[in-house]
Amino acid sequence: MHAPLYSTIALLAELIVSSAIFYTIYQGYKRNKLPEKVAIGALVYEILFDISYMIFRLPARENGANKSLLTGLGIFHGTLSLIMFASLIAFFVLAIKNYRRNVNYFRVHKRLTFAFLFLWSISVLSGVALYFVEYLF
Repeated sequence: MHAPLYSTIALLAELIVSSAIFYTIYQGYKRNKLPEKVAIGALVYEILFDISYMIFRLPARENGANKSLLTGLGIFHGTLSLIMFASLIAFFVLAIKNYRRNVNYFRVHKRLTFAFLFLWSISVLSGVALYFVEYLF
């Protein structure tokens, strides 16, 4: 099956936004400086485009032998993505408030920060896997 242009653009954009999220957390953790504009840009992208893409994908087109794998992966990715979306909003809002008070939020909450990055990575990788399972296999 040929991948829709919207799906391919969304995949590439999500990788770029994930890089921005990792960059934001790295700068905040290591350099004690939160790039607020990058953080807010990532949040705006997630709110405007990822949610619209999820709505676009609701009527999923499943077919063939990969149907059960595609369904399971879709459920996993969709659920984790929504959880991580809500977490990203809370995480960055709290971080911005703390950095404005000169508190290194990511360093103070080191375990939470690394747990977030780990789960965000799983969410993104499951999205990449979903794309490949649906359109390339």
